[in-house]
Amino acid sequence: MGNLLLKLVRYVKCYGELALGGRPNTLEATIDYCVDRPILMGQVRSEILQLAELLQAAPPKRSLEIGTNYGGTLLLLCTLSPPGAKIISVDLPSGKFGGGYPRRKEPLFRRFVTRNQELHLIRANSHSLRTRDRVMQILDGEKLDYIFIDADHTYAGVQRDFEMYSPLVRSGGIIAFHDIVTHKQGTECEVEQFWNEVKLHYEHREIIEQAKEGVLPIAVTRAPMETAGLGVLFMP
Repeated sequence: MGNLLLKLVRYVKCYGELALGGRPNTLEATIDYCVDRPILMGQVRSEILQLAELLQAAPPKRSLEIGTNYGGTLLLLCTLSPPGAKIISVDLPSGKFGGGYPRRKEPLFRRFVTRNQELHLIRANSHSLRTRDRVMQILDGEKLDYIFIDADHTYAGVQRDFEMYSPLVRSGGIIAFHDIVTHKQGTECEVEQFWNEVKLHYEHREIIEQAKEGVLPIAVTRAPMETAGLGVLFMP
């Protein structure tokens, strides 16, 4: 009961901060904002900051996040997106790899947007053709500037996300993958295998914090990361 009450207090406090304008307005402040709030970010700080800085150089007007979980990367995406941007989140309820935020989080997530931005929250399987059709309907004939893939971490899963949604990205757009490096064997993550194959066909960049041998990198949440690293493809 006490833990439940604490979660409620943290939620209400965070919602109030965002609703009343007490939101972070820089990339670093946004990342740090996710440390002790119900908006968590399972990312290595230096890695996600470099990706955010790359995107900030040409802020995406139309973006898609596949795998939202606690919402930290979605908040960061809304922060760096320009006024009027269209931001789409696809997240599978009860997803095996950490997905599936509860519906009670939706009002909080909707506070992420400002300056006439549009946020579309799709709670569905990204591998469903119906889900892709919903994304295309929202885009209304426009192309995506950016996709962030951090959902199904099996080889077949990440491959399907890439093959289904990469055609929706404009020439010059960006597709980023999380967990391209496995730091501890025995995990079920197979993103590294797919990344090492797909990157051969595109201009790409790897953002990987070099940890000491035998030491796992630490997430923004202060938890050790068994898999991490960001891979970026630049679409021709």
